[in-house]
Amino acid sequence: MLRRYFRSMVCTAILSQAVAQDVRPAYQLMHYDEDWSMLADPAQRSERLDALKYIRLGPDGWYVSLGGEIREKYELLDQPGFGIGPADQNGYLLERYLLSSDFHLGSRFRFFTELQSGLEGGRTGGPRPTDLDRLDLHQSFVDWRIKGTRSRGITLRIGRQELAFGSGRLIAPAEGLNLRRSLDGARVNVKKGKIDFNATALRLVASRHGIFDNLPDHTQTFWGAGFIAPQPFWKIAFVGVYYLGFDKKLAIFYKGAGREIRETFGAHIWKRTGRWDYDDEAVFQWGSFRGAPIRAWAFSEDGGHTFEGAPLHPRIGFRGDVTSGDHGPNHRALRSFDPLFSAVPVWSGPSALLGGINLADATPSIRLKFTSTLGLTLEASTFWRESRNDSVYTAFNTPLRPANPNAGRYIATAPSATWAWQVTRHIFCSIIYTHFFTGSYFEASRPNRNVNYVASWVSYRF
Repeated sequence: MLRRYFRSMVCTAILSQAVAQDVRPAYQLMHYDEDWSMLADPAQRSERLDALKYIRLGPDGWYVSLGGEIREKYELLDQPGFGIGPADQNGYLLERYLLSSDFHLGSRFRFFTELQSGLEGGRTGGPRPTDLDRLDLHQSFVDWRIKGTRSRGITLRIGRQELAFGSGRLIAPAEGLNLRRSLDGARVNVKKGKIDFNATALRLVASRHGIFDNLPDHTQTFWGAGFIAPQPFWKIAFVGVYYLGFDKKLAIFYKGAGREIRETFGAHIWKRTGRWDYDDEAVFQWGSFRGAPIRAWAFSEDGGHTFEGAPLHPRIGFRGDVTSGDHGPNHRALRSFDPLFSAVPVWSGPSALLGGINLADATPSIRLKFTSTLGLTLEASTFWRESRNDSVYTAFNTPLRPANPNAGRYIATAPSATWAWQVTRHIFCSIIYTHFFTGSYFEASRPNRNVNYVASWVSYRF
């Protein structure tokens, strides 16, 4: 029923597609960040589905906005686990459907809900935990604006919600997966001009395969606070400082399994406009694992230069990351970094084959823009272990192979090509190809199969 509804909406929208106007708000990664109040003026409505984006409920400021997304994605991962697990030469289909309602009840109260359905078909070995959830309440929260306005005030949010912070290296909704991630709890947001402060206390929502059966995972608790502000010495850049706490009843590292209580402090600076852009982050972690201390860290850099006057407007970029690994059984402290609830591709590129534990990478890239809506990105990542005494980890933060101190640090080299096409303001298409050439670590820790990863998807939003 839900799929039939979405498909009929897509057909209707494509037939009536209008050219986007600059005045219209852009679709956001976090769907609840969109503001469609400008459509209160009928003169601003230029598309047939605009009638769904602003439905007046009575007095001024009382309205509901309906939205949604459909994404059809084909993936091929021919050697999952670099040879561990059944080979798959045919690939599989992933489908994701989202339907949201955003009730604004004056200037003080707001009620946002979102349904999510994720389906999988044809994957050898069956669906992964992040592939299949037939239908569930993905988000449902109440905002109470205690004081001030949208851009300057205090807001309390209570309920099930997505959360993103900064670059997504630690906290993100996992857009790249078939199922987006949500958490249950409370959040306080304080805005004063360009300064944005947040404090949270949340629990991860555990996805299940059935209908309306997702529950908070009481084995994982997360809390934190941080702020974002303009960088004091360069006003077009920003700085973020944050503290995060994480209590996981059963964490699994190569060193062992047990309770992990981890605290994280990080600093993030970035600039994403102009010819030069950069995104740098430093993270330090401490706490306890099975009663022993935790001492971990990570550093990340992603920067580039865009040649605006040159043909195809090339951006030459470089990304480098390094996250700490454990020093082995003879050292009491756990030194394996924990990427918490990160955006999955952020550590190892589009294929997301490797997790952000005990990992170092260097990735030069070039991005070309053929038109304002069509681009190609070419990159080549080389991966190493930070510590020879720790394992290589999956994107789900579980050990992939034995630590094997004699196996060497070199994991793999992975060239990649990504086509991205914003067909219309509603329709987006992308094609990705990545090939992993295994290195000395896998050669000494067989099996060591090279990996092909192919993904192609089309998404529609309204």
